[in-house]
Amino acid sequence: MKRRAPWIIVIALLVIIGSGVVPTGYDVLFAGNPFNLDEFVQYEGGSELDGDLGMTYVASLQNSKWPLMVLTHLFEEGVEIVPSVFGQQDMDYEELDYQNNQMMEQSKIKAEYIARGILGEDPKLELLGFYPVFYLPDWKDKEAVKVTDLLVGIDGEKLESYDHLDQLIVEKESGETLTLSLIREGQEIEVEVSTYPHKDYYGNTVLGVFFEEVFDSSKDENIKWKKIENLGGPSAGLMITLTLLDKMMDDSLLKGNAVAGTGTITIDGEVGPIGGVKQKVIGAANAGFDYFIVPVDDEWEKNESIARKTISEEGLDIELIPVGTIEDAVNALERLPEKKGRE
Repeated sequence: MKRRAPWIIVIALLVIIGSGVVPTGYDVLFAGNPFNLDEFVQYEGGSELDGDLGMTYVASLQNSKWPLMVLTHLFEEGVEIVPSVFGQQDMDYEELDYQNNQMMEQSKIKAEYIARGILGEDPKLELLGFYPVFYLPDWKDKEAVKVTDLLVGIDGEKLESYDHLDQLIVEKESGETLTLSLIREGQEIEVEVSTYPHKDYYGNTVLGVFFEEVFDSSKDENIKWKKIENLGGPSAGLMITLTLLDKMMDDSLLKGNAVAGTGTITIDGEVGPIGGVKQKVIGAANAGFDYFIVPVDDEWEKNESIARKTISEEGLDIELIPVGTIEDAVNALERLPEKKGRE
């Protein structure tokens, strides 16, 4: 039996819709149909996918102003109404689009670097700096660091790694001033900011804005990426890496199976947690995928547990593949049985 949206939510939305007003501080999240990654990347001289690899995503009506669309989606599995990411981050659509494109470009660079490394190549890698990915909402210096900035140094020290960045911040006191070196519109500038007034979960000092690495890597001219509209974000990292790797390998990883999944990936091949796992596993199952790759639980995020609970509660016909690294994912796919009826 499929679980539906709680009736109290339906009634509340009916009242709101009847008044002609939909709250703009909330988003309606629901399961999206997985995107088949076969057309996203090609490898000249390689093979086509023998099966399906799907990148799952969370569909949403953000700050919705379309009441009938909201009402329609309330009757789907896994629907959730959450505070709007736009409200939390105070970004406009152009800034979020830029950020998503940056995340996708980095996912492609990581995919190439990791796949070529697994296959015995030695691609070159360069750290260019760090880009902002998340602002704490009450950080008073938010305007000092733009979404399009590239962080390259702190207090006169050139940043050599993420650990180096983290260490330079952790050694500060809460509310202490530091100087950031930023590349803005091609020019290096310096701005003074204060660290966040509160500690994080571990009792460490944080800046008030969180960053991710920006890498560049030597290119393989045989790898061709296709521009897909509205395809962005970091959670595609694992699946596009597997897609490229499958096309570069002599033997198929899929063996006729349909595998969907999600997960961020680091340059070292570690798979990280994502949001919206409930909607993503529902979307994969509804689209007929056989397996769903999900990040293993860690101390703070419980992606695997949420996916298992969702499969049980919704009665989904899909099997989980929990992974912590790209090697875990490759090994799990290599162990899959050949799908019956495969041509």
